Amino acid sequence: MKVRNVADAKPVGRRWRLTGAVCAATVGMMITAGCEVTNPGPVQDEFLFAESSHAPLVAGAERRLAQLIKNLAYDGALMSRELFPTGQIGAHGHPVTFQGGHLPDNDTYMNGRWNFGQQARWIAENALERFIEDGAIPPEEQANNPLITDAHITAAFATRIMGEHWCDAVLDGGAPESNEAWFQRAEEHFTAAIGMAPDAQRRDAATAGRAQVRMWLGDWAGAVSDAQQISTDFNHSAVMDADPDGARNRIWFSTVDLPYRTITTWNSWQYEYYNETGDPRVPSVDPGLGFSTGALSGFGQVPFRRQLKYPNGDSDMRLAGGVEMRLIEAEALLREGTWEPAMDLINEVRTRNVSDITGQPMEAWSASSLEEAWEYLKRERFIEFWLEGRRMGDMRRWEDTGAPGAIDWMDFESMSPIFAQNPRSRCYTIPTNERNANPNVPVELPTDIHFASPGDTPGQG
Repeated sequence: MKVRNVADAKPVGRRWRLTGAVCAATVGMMITAGCEVTNPGPVQDEFLFAESSHAPLVAGAERRLAQLIKNLAYDGALMSRELFPTGQIGAHGHPVTFQGGHLPDNDTYMNGRWNFGQQARWIAENALERFIEDGAIPPEEQANNPLITDAHITAAFATRIMGEHWCDAVLDGGAPESNEAWFQRAEEHFTAAIGMAPDAQRRDAATAGRAQVRMWLGDWAGAVSDAQQISTDFNHSAVMDADPDGARNRIWFSTVDLPYRTITTWNSWQYEYYNETGDPRVPSVDPGLGFSTGALSGFGQVPFRRQLKYPNGDSDMRLAGGVEMRLIEAEALLREGTWEPAMDLINEVRTRNVSDITGQPMEAWSASSLEEAWEYLKRERFIEFWLEGRRMGDMRRWEDTGAPGAIDWMDFESMSPIFAQNPRSRCYTIPTNERNANPNVPVELPTDIHFASPGDTPGQG
């Protein structure tokens, strides 16, 4: 498993050498573990075979995974209107068109995100090659090995996240492939992890992840089979570390007034819904700071309201959980036209939460038709996975499969012309750094799947 166009990977003979941030983290851990490294720069390949480097190698992949999701959750919150933009101030902000929900094909903004995802996947897969194929971990120690399992799980979640956000797949310097290639590769890793997981936490993380990708692949029987094995209380998260140069929770930092107030919950669907219901899954507050930093093009100063879902820089970000498994089961029933049992599952998720206003369980939804049940399913996912980097993918998935029922979609167009001037991005195009470095990717790409038609209501078939 070799990748050619990862920013922090350099070829060394038949091998690859890790440099940059991942290497620095690995070197630091190796020194702590007692492996002497004279030059804290590129690591010689033979050191990566040493037992003391095995855990740091997997940890480097996990760190890149955390950096991937913390950024894409932040970006997707704007693209899918989970938050309201406050203007570009040049730090922890976004380009003006991005704030309006549109990323031009020739934009360079997503280069770093693409690198994080490809690096997380490749470092984990390279570790697997070293551990298994090259025998860095002796064959008799490979069965039920936690490091091998963790490498599979990390590669799988990174690949699943890439599939949810990018329109096309590019793997290991190859030509663009169907978006499904991301999920097919993730499924292989999750399946391998399930077969060797040494404990229930790892096995459940891989099983829940496989349910997610099987849902995307349209294998609803497989998705439900996996989902039914996971308890509702289960969660598996990407670990944030509050490191300014690493995996600090970016949504927290962009709203905590140190000194940034670059996004706001004001005027979002969740803000109004929280004030009305007190649903603890979408908490926000008026911190009494007046306006956000900067000014939104075509609108001016924006009132600042702070999200409270992530209260600290080391607040972790969920990658998979049992609550989603119940919603996968519900969506499978809806696709069969069986809406009443689906509503029972949706309300099982909903009523387990206690209102911050009333102190009582959230009131159950009541549907009277299949279409209305679909709307509640979409709403419940919108609430449950708020700011977790899932909404943009959900909208595209429902559009592509013609799922009935509208979604909750705030009218931002009346607030500023930036929301109406360009079509909404459904997914991200292959970024410029990959196009420039990979001869198998055309510099000019077709755009028919990247953007929604003007005026389209997302998620409505």
